[in-house]
Amino acid sequence: MNNLKQQHLIIAGVVATILLVIGGSILAYGASKGGKLPWGKPSPTPTAKFSFTDMPDLKITPPPSLDEVADQVRKDYPELAKLLENPELSSVYKDFYLAYKNGGRDAAVALAKQRGILNEEDQIEMTLVLDTEDTAPLVKEIEAEKVIVNGTYKNLINIAVPLTLIDEQLKAESPNLVVERISNMKHVIRLEFPKKAVPQKGIVLGQGVNVSMASTWHAQGIKGQGIKVGILDLGFGGYKKLLGKELPKNITLKAFGNKSDLNKEVHGTACAEIVHEMAPDAELYLAYYDGSDVSMGQAVEWLISQGVKIVSNSTNSIGTTPLDGSGFSAKLVEEAYNNGIFWVNSAGNYAERHYRGKFQDKDSDNLHDFNSPKKDMLAFIGGEGFKTRIILSWDDWDKVDQDYNFLLYDEEGTLLAKSEESQSGSSGEAPLEGFVYEFDSEAIYQVAIENPDGKARGDATFDLFIEPSEIDPKLIIAEHSLGSPADTEKAFSVGATHWDGDRLELYSSQGPTTDGRVKPDIAAPSKVDTASYSPESFAGTSASAPHVAGAAALVLQAYPDYTPSDVARFLQERALDLGASGADNEFGAGRLNLGSAPDNPEISTTPAPTPLVEVLPTSTPYHGRGEPESGEELSSEDVEALVDLVIFTGLCLVCLGGLVIVGLAIVGLMFLFL
Repeated sequence: MNNLKQQHLIIAGVVATILLVIGGSILAYGASKGGKLPWGKPSPTPTAKFSFTDMPDLKITPPPSLDEVADQVRKDYPELAKLLENPELSSVYKDFYLAYKNGGRDAAVALAKQRGILNEEDQIEMTLVLDTEDTAPLVKEIEAEKVIVNGTYKNLINIAVPLTLIDEQLKAESPNLVVERISNMKHVIRLEFPKKAVPQKGIVLGQGVNVSMASTWHAQGIKGQGIKVGILDLGFGGYKKLLGKELPKNITLKAFGNKSDLNKEVHGTACAEIVHEMAPDAELYLAYYDGSDVSMGQAVEWLISQGVKIVSNSTNSIGTTPLDGSGFSAKLVEEAYNNGIFWVNSAGNYAERHYRGKFQDKDSDNLHDFNSPKKDMLAFIGGEGFKTRIILSWDDWDKVDQDYNFLLYDEEGTLLAKSEESQSGSSGEAPLEGFVYEFDSEAIYQVAIENPDGKARGDATFDLFIEPSEIDPKLIIAEHSLGSPADTEKAFSVGATHWDGDRLELYSSQGPTTDGRVKPDIAAPSKVDTASYSPESFAGTSASAPHVAGAAALVLQAYPDYTPSDVARFLQERALDLGASGADNEFGAGRLNLGSAPDNPEISTTPAPTPLVEVLPTSTPYHGRGEPESGEELSSEDVEALVDLVIFTGLCLVCLGGLVIVGLAIVGLMFLFL
C-alpha cells in the first residue's frame, strides 16, 4: 500500500514538473511577442464611441472677417491693423499676432504649436514667394533683420523668425513688425505657411519579392547591379543598424532643410529596405528633405547630379495643386524625367479622407450645403497629439478671383480656427484654405465653407482632404483623391493591394486627374514585413511604390537602353489586370508582375511581351503581424488579445504546477508525522 502511495506521489511530482516546464515555456514565448502579465498591464484607456448619425443640425454664424477685426483694433494697435489687412501675409500668422495682442505670449505660443507654425527651436516658420529667382540680395537683407534663412530654391525662401525677436518688437513702444517689413521687401509677393509633404504610412524577405516574381529574376542573376536608385523621403531613422543586413553595406545619404526628423522618422528606411529586397545589388542614394518645397527642390537637384536612374518617392502633398500635373513637385518630376530618371510615386492614402462637391447654398446663408440645406458642416473624427492637415481647394487656379473662407468647429459648434486667405487675383495667390491643427482630444470636429457676403460666383468644385481622420462615410468621395506629384504624367504612380489576395486597399488613392487621365499607373503589394516597422506590418501606398522602383532596377539591368517610358510600358504590359478590364482608376494597369526573367539579358534589348501569369503568394504569412491564414485581416487589438491569452494560459499552467507541488509537500509532511 505504501509503495502504491509512493508511486502516486512520484507521478504527481512528474506531472507538476511537466506543468511548470510547459507553462514557463508558454510564458516566455508570450513575453517574446510583447505580451504582459495581467497585473502588469495598464488599465485600458476609455475610447469614446462616436456616431455621425447623431450629429445635430447646427446653424452657425461665421465670425467677423479680418478686415472687420482690423477696424476694431486700429485705434489702439495701428501696426496690428495694418498687418491684418496685408494680403501678402497668410492668415495663420495674422491669427498668431492677434492672439499675442489679446492673450499675451503664452496664448500666441499655444496657437503657434496647435497650428504647426512653431518649430522645436522656438521659431515661427514661413515660406517667402518671390517674383524672381535671384535670391542672394534678399537673403542678405533678411539676415540683417536677425531672421534665419533655412534654404532657398528658385523663387522660394524658407525662413524662421525667432520668438525672442517677436517679443522684443511687440514690447516696444512703437512696434515695427519684422513680418510687415519683409512683406514690403522688393520681389516678395507672399509670406505663406510652408507647404509640407507627408509620408503615406520584419527582418524577413518581404512578401512582395515573391508575389511580383522578382525572385525568379534574382535566380537568373538579375539583381539591379549597376543601377543607382534614389529614395526621397522625410526620415531615415535607424538605417545605420541595418547596413549589411536589410540594407546594402554602403549607401549614400544627404539631408536638406530642417534635419529634426532625419533620425526619428523610419518611413524612408522601410522604403529603402523594400527597394533593396527587390533589387539587392542596386546602389541606394537616400535623400532626406523636411517636406517643404525648397528642400524637395534641393534634394531632387542632388539626386540628378548623382546620376540616379530611378527615384522612389513615397511622399505627397494633398490639396495644394490643381492635380493636373502642373504643381510645384510635378515640375520637379518632369525635370528628373528629362534627365532620364524613371520616377516612381505613391498614389496616396486618401481615398477615405477626401470629399469632393460643387458649391450649393439652397438656404442662402452663404455656407456650403454638404448634403442638404441643413448640413452646413462636414463632420470628422480627429485624433489627439499629432498634426492633422485639413486642406480645401477649388477649381479657380487660373484667375484665383473667387474668394471662399474655411471654418473649423468642435462638435458643439464652437469656432476653433478660421482660414481667410486672399483670393483677389493677385500674383502668388492660390484657391486654397486650410489648417495644420493639433487637437487636444479625440473627438468629432466639423468644417464649414463660407462664401463671405456671397461675393464669389458660387459655382466652385471643392476638394477637401483631412489627413489623418475618419470622415462621415456618407460624404467620402474616393475619386480624385490623388496626392501630388502622383498626378503628373511623368510620375509612375502606384496604388496599393494587399500582398495576400490582390484586393485593393480601401485607403488607396484613386484618379482620375482633373484633366481626365487614368491614375494610378499600376498597383503593388502593401501590408508587408520590414525590420523598421516590426512587429507591425508596413502598409500604405508608401510600401507599394518601392516595390515598383526595385522592379524597375531589375528591368534596367536587363535592358540598359530602356528610357523611362520604355520601363513604364514594360511594367504595365506585364501587370496582372485587376478590377475593370484594362487600365482603371483603382488598380491602374494592374498589380505589379515582372513575369518570367529574360534568359540572356545582356544581349536581349527588345523582349517579346510575356503572357500574364497569376502568381499566388509563396511566402508564409507571418502570424502575429496581422496576416491570418483565413485571409481575414486581424486588427492590432486582436493580435494583442491572442498574445495576452497565451500569457494567461502559461500562467495558469505554472500556477497549477505550483499547487500540485504544494499539495505534495503537505502530503509528505503528513507521512512524517502520522
